[in-house]
Amino acid sequence: MSTSADTVSQKYAELMRNLKKGVFTGLEELHHYTSGFKALYTQDANDSLFVIRQSIGGAGYSAWSGIPRSIEDYSAQVTFEGDNTVMAQ
Repeated sequence: MSTSADTVSQKYAELMRNLKKGVFTGLEELHHYTSGFKALYTQDANDSLFVIRQSIGGAGYSAWSGIPRSIEDYSAQVTFEGDNTVMAQ
């Protein structure tokens, strides 16, 4: 049984072989996969940063921990190239 990452990797490899032949079959399907995964993984990573901050208590809110800065830097990933709510659909 293949994982989702394996499926996308296989589709990507197939697309690259086809592109060398001038065949664009599969491009749209791969775009849908990667857009959906972008929405899923960036949201999961963003949510996880908040869990980490809360898990270590008050220190997680302190600037010296680096966590607030990480959250600030990463939070834009959720909306780059379209809001995840739309991208996941």
